[in-house]
Amino acid sequence: MTRVITWEPQMPSLGAAAVAIGVFDGVHLGHQALVRDTVEFARALGASSAVVTFDRDPDRVVSPHTAAPQLLDLEDKLRLLSDLGADTVLLVPFDEHLAAMSADLFLHEVLLRAFNPVATVVGHDFRFGHRAQGDVGTLETFGAQHDFTVIAHELVSLDGEPVTSTRVRTAVADGDVTLAARLLGRPHRLRGTVVHGRGEGVTIGTPTANLAVHPESAVPADGVYAGIVWVDDERVPAAVSLGTPPTFPEAHDTVEAHLIGWKGDLYGRTLVLEFVHRLRDQRRFDSSEELSNAIRADIATAARLVDHT
Repeated sequence: MTRVITWEPQMPSLGAAAVAIGVFDGVHLGHQALVRDTVEFARALGASSAVVTFDRDPDRVVSPHTAAPQLLDLEDKLRLLSDLGADTVLLVPFDEHLAAMSADLFLHEVLLRAFNPVATVVGHDFRFGHRAQGDVGTLETFGAQHDFTVIAHELVSLDGEPVTSTRVRTAVADGDVTLAARLLGRPHRLRGTVVHGRGEGVTIGTPTANLAVHPESAVPADGVYAGIVWVDDERVPAAVSLGTPPTFPEAHDTVEAHLIGWKGDLYGRTLVLEFVHRLRDQRRFDSSEELSNAIRADIATAARLVDHT
């Protein structure tokens, strides 16, 4: 079972290990291959396996106004990394102090204090240290000085293009949740707390759970989607509306999910929403009857698509 440990400046060494290092936002197919290969290298070398990652995207500290939307919250990232089989996930709190560390100091203070590395595995475009001055070459020079191997992992490709977090974010922003799921190896997800909404759903017979998601989350393009809502461990099919519905231009709800066949009070609960398929764009309806008919059709289509997922 993977242990998750938070890095501390004077922490005792965790011993000999092959170590994967990265932000790993999304834990997409490329990240998965990198971590699994690290686990295999560790076994071959007779060492433990470890993943070093951060508690937030470094750009949130270094350049918060231009930082990219996040594909996963921290809880899901740690769970997905743990599922890949490494012995340890070392979570490094990223703050202004860490951002100011030179590449060499980062390797001394974080990598060498936490481990006796026998190998490090990073993406071929890995950057680290103050102003991202360190790269794979920097790591290789340091590895030669401290007797560990550096492996620059090649990007995984899908449909002839590399799998990257940027590519996943673009697919999500375009509403192409099918492509995003292929790149991630699972549906794109949001985690949010159920809050009170407008109430129109109850009026027309299709109550919705209105989710307040983290403002840094990568939310798909406005539209209607088939999805899955996890209520604790229960998998519930859902029809999901994202964005302001044109029929209700005064609305402020942006993430609404109708849980198909589910009844109960969800207010204040945290739910996980997974996107299975994009059904259509948002559009205005001229009557409540037309709106109700469209919603019923969306629900039927969503139920069918999720049933075949």
